[in-house]
Amino acid sequence: MAVQRRIQKAEDLNLVPIMNLVTILIPFLIMAAQFVQLAVIDSTLPAIGAPSTSDEKPDKPPLNLSLAITDRGVTVMGADAILYPEGAPEVAEGETRPPTIPCKSGGACTSVEDYDWTKLTAKLNLVKDEYPDEEDANVILVPDNQIKYEVIVSTMDASRDDPSKPGSDGKSRMLFPNVVIAGGAM
Repeated sequence: MAVQRRIQKAEDLNLVPIMNLVTILIPFLIMAAQFVQLAVIDSTLPAIGAPSTSDEKPDKPPLNLSLAITDRGVTVMGADAILYPEGAPEVAEGETRPPTIPCKSGGACTSVEDYDWTKLTAKLNLVKDEYPDEEDANVILVPDNQIKYEVIVSTMDASRDDPSKPGSDGKSRMLFPNVVIAGGAM
C-alpha cells in the first residue's frame, strides 16, 4: 500500500509582534539613557620619588597636610604647630591620640552627617591662613579600611573650598583643591 504524503506549504512568519516590541523599546531606551549621569572627582596618587637635594632652607617648612579619616573622626596631621600653638594635647602611654575633629555624637561616627564638616573646614582655614601662598598644595586623605565612599567624598568637599568665606574672585575661598588619596589604613 502506498502512503501518500501531504506537502505542507510554508507559512509566512508574522513579524508584527516583534516589530511592535522594537518600536516601543527604542524610544524607551533613548529616554532612559538621558537619566544616566556620570560624575568624576579629580584626584591624584601620592608622588613617589627621591626628595629634593636643594641646599637652600625655606623660610617655612613645606606643608605636608594629611587628613586621617577614622570612625572616631578626622585627624589633621602635619599642621600641629598651627592647630595647637600651645602644644598638642598630652596622650597617656598606650592610648591613641584623639581625633582633631571628633564625631558629633562623641563616640563612633555612624553616618556621613555624624562627621563635623564645618569644623574641619574651619581648621583647614587656619592652615590656609598660615600658608596662603600654597596654591598647589596637596591634602592627603588617609582613610581607614571601613570608611564609606560618601565620607571620603565629603572630606574632599570640605577640604577643597569654604563656601562661607568669599575668596578674591567673589566665589568661595579655595583651600586645598588638590586631593590625594593614600592607600592603607592607619
